[in-house]
Order: sequence, then C-alpha cells, then structure tokens
Amino acid sequence: MESRIEGQAEEKKLGLFSIFMMIFKISAFTLGGGAVLIGLIQEAVNRTGVVPEEKTADMLALSLAAPGAMGISMSYQAGLALGGPAGAAAAVFGMALPPFIAILVLSSWLLAHMGSGYISAFFSGATAALVVVLGAIVWKLGKKNALVSVKDTVICLLVAAAVLVFKVSAVWGLIGGTIVTLIVNLLLEKEGEKA
Repeated sequence: MESRIEGQAEEKKLGLFSIFMMIFKISAFTLGGGAVLIGLIQEAVNRTGVVPEEKTADMLALSLAAPGAMGISMSYQAGLALGGPAGAAAAVFGMALPPFIAILVLSSWLLAHMGSGYISAFFSGATAALVVVLGAIVWKLGKKNALVSVKDTVICLLVAAAVLVFKVSAVWGLIGGTIVTLIVNLLLEKEGEKA
C-alpha cells in the first residue's frame, strides 16, 4: 500500500488552473457535442505528457460507458488523471461553464434570428464539419485500439454492421460487442490453458 501511495506522490500533475483552462478552451470553441469533445480532450491530455496514451484510451472507454454527458465524463476522467479529485472538479467546471455562458447570452438572440439564411448556413456547415471530425476520431481510435488483432477487427465490423445495416441501437451494439469480446477472450484463455 505504501509503494502505491509513494508512486502516486511522484506522478506529475498539472495545476488546477491549467486543467481548468485546457478543458475550458476545448469546451468554448468546439461545436458538435460530446463525441467531438472526447477526442479533443484525449489529444490534449496526450499532449501534456503526464498521462500515458494507453491510460487515455482507458479514460475514453470509461467515459463512453458512464451515464450522462460524454464531455463531462471525459473531462472528469482527464481532470482526475491530471490533478486528482481537485483536478476532476476543475475540469468538470471548465467543461460546463462555456455552454452555460453561451446559453445565457445567446439564447434570446438565436431564437429571434434562427430563420436567417446565415444562421442556417452556419449550422449546416458545422454539421458537415462534425461528420468529418467524428470520422477522423473513429479512424484514429479504430487503428489504435480496435484493429490490433483479427479477433478485435471482426468483432468491430460485426458491431458496425449491426448498428449501420440492421439498425440495432448503438447502445445495444456497445453492450453486445462488449459481451462478445469478453466471451471470446474467456474462451481463448481456456484454450490457452489446455495447450
């Protein structure tokens, strides 16, 4: 137990203001919701050099599996890894503050001008950009995590087919893919023990 505590004390941490500002900037200047935010947060955490890339992949998995807003979940995970519990609080506050300010300031103006061609064109462009950003995130994560073995690639493709072709809910696809992966890994472990 002592070595674990000593190891934690030696880990590099970021200051609370640095964590807050990193997440605040991402939240303030990103359109597209949680799916875009989590990829940007993951990249920002990787750039700090404080957290190994393998751990950021685990943070991503936990954030996607946790209930609630993905951006909040990922910022919590990032803040926890970068600065402990206080870092998690700073990151969540940094994630929640920009949308709160934007809603407070812009809501009445946007409602009055939503029919404007410029506003509609802006949101159409933002939607197109969102598709590109999401595609890049999926490709990057797939190359790094899901496409590392034939087994993982096959399971990934089966889940994608179930969701895209057979219109299975993405939540059920995630749950089913997780269960299939666990079962296959257990069977492979048992097979390895017999050999």
